Amino acid sequence: MKIVKTLVWLCILIVVVSSFLGVTSKPTHAQGSSGPGADVIAKLDRVLDNQKTILDDLASIKEELRIIKIRITQQQ
Repeated sequence: MKIVKTLVWLCILIVVVSSFLGVTSKPTHAQGSSGPGADVIAKLDRVLDNQKTILDDLASIKEELRIIKIRITQQQ
């Protein structure tokens, strides 16, 4: 009876471990694919690059506005 319980728990452990390994391997497989998913990833990369450019531009504008604010307060 003890051997049967041990085998049952061993089978459950194997199923749980294999499911975790299957979940962790899916994202890496999806990124390496060369189908429609690759097109989506390329578009998302372009969107991310555009967002970074926009954030850099906004930071530059914010700095210029800070400088203008300092000049205006000095002139008063």
